[in-house]
Amino acid sequence: MLGVFNVDRARAVTSFRELAALDSELACFGHGEPVLTGAGAVLRAAARRYED
Repeated sequence: MLGVFNVDRARAVTSFRELAALDSELACFGHGEPVLTGAGAVLRAAARRYED
């Protein structure tokens, strides 16, 4: 999720956590496959990788 285009890593992680906190069913991205079911849970699991 984090890469060369994230110039403010802390803000990128915070934004991702905010998105992960939503109870979304569907998530679409600029690259890669969409998450068609249970997107909130998938995003929360990914956000846990960036816990302090």
